[in-house]
Amino acid sequence: MSAGSERIVSLHCGYLAPGGDYVDGYLARPVDGKPRPGVVLLSGMYGLAWTQREITRSYARAGFVAISPDFLLGERPRTQPEALFVKNSLDVNATVDHLAGAADFLRSLPWVGGNGRVGIMGFCLGGGLVLLAAGRTDRFQAGVVYHQSLFPDPVELQTINCRLQCHYGTNDHSTPREEVDAFTRALDAYEKEYEVHWYEGQAHSFAQITRDASVPAEQRAAADLSQERAFEFLHRELAGTWAPPSRKRRAETAAGAAAP
Repeated sequence: MSAGSERIVSLHCGYLAPGGDYVDGYLARPVDGKPRPGVVLLSGMYGLAWTQREITRSYARAGFVAISPDFLLGERPRTQPEALFVKNSLDVNATVDHLAGAADFLRSLPWVGGNGRVGIMGFCLGGGLVLLAAGRTDRFQAGVVYHQSLFPDPVELQTINCRLQCHYGTNDHSTPREEVDAFTRALDAYEKEYEVHWYEGQAHSFAQITRDASVPAEQRAAADLSQERAFEFLHRELAGTWAPPSRKRRAETAAGAAAP
């Protein structure tokens, strides 16, 4: 994967989510202690495994305070049938609370701060959770979606209030073009701001790899390009400071009303 230049530190973390659940996680950040934007990173259906830890470090090297919450709550499936069972058993409502808690945790740290801007990125199952978290909470100022395999009801997209960047392979049977087309039509209907990038010949999870993974050169090039685009997008969208919406705005968002 494309590498940043920051020297980093990575470590286990944990936090209490808004509903009171304790969630483990893995955090990586630049060691210089300067204020940085935060980013919540979501794995696919195999959970917080080695690959996700390496991806967390790659975002830290690119200048983010990055956290990968263990939203599967300790599940580490080893086979595809096990992973699919875990994926389809997930309580997505509780999980959205857990992801909001990850953003709150980042803002509690001195490296991000209470007014720090936070993005969210996810692969596969995590990609769909990005959409739910961006639509149901006010915690995120940018979202990066890789080939979502959880497809929210289109009405969930109406309350997304941040820009999205989306990545897909043209040879993806889990997230085929027909699904992507339906998704972008819904975004257009709600007048959302987004960009879509296609990667010719790439299959599902083409970018969910470590820097030392043995993959075809074409996949490596596509994965590196997608990550460079994600880094640039997140740095652009997360520049500056953030203030939480007023109670009035939160009530309107929850009701699906347009922002004033």
